[in-house]
Amino acid sequence: MIDLEGLATGPDTTILTIAAQAFDPFGTGHYDQHFYARVTLESQENRAIDNGTIEWWANQPEHAREEAFGEQDRIPLDQALDELSKLIWRSKLIWSQGPTYDMNILEHAYKSYGKPLPWKYYMVRDSRTVFSLWPEQPIPPTSHHALEDCRRQIGMLQNTLKYLNVKELK
Repeated sequence: MIDLEGLATGPDTTILTIAAQAFDPFGTGHYDQHFYARVTLESQENRAIDNGTIEWWANQPEHAREEAFGEQDRIPLDQALDELSKLIWRSKLIWSQGPTYDMNILEHAYKSYGKPLPWKYYMVRDSRTVFSLWPEQPIPPTSHHALEDCRRQIGMLQNTLKYLNVKELK
């Protein structure tokens, strides 16, 4: 599962944090393998920042803003992409919430550095579409901490697949 937080909504958005969490869609919980990076803004001078998104962040809880904007432990975007690739290349499927946000932003970022994508187009799956197949599912709140949101989305996906009695994905 991939999740990121950014400063706009287009493919060229400035990325604040990136997370990836390994899991079994038919299991419960997640594996130990995960990735989480807070990305330096200085490494993304040519990426977009949207005033509406900045205003949206201003209305988020303080802990979410601190995690997204705090100065400590940040790495350059190209380093984050290299480290993320190490987890993704071993995956059979790549999940994200929504087909046009996280993966489009990451694809744009990889291409802007001339780096190969660590996934094939046919590996990407949309968890939000799966969730919509069980409209009554309880939905835990979003924290806007990318790794916590990955884990929340994993739980919802696993619950939905179990509820729908799905035993295999292709």
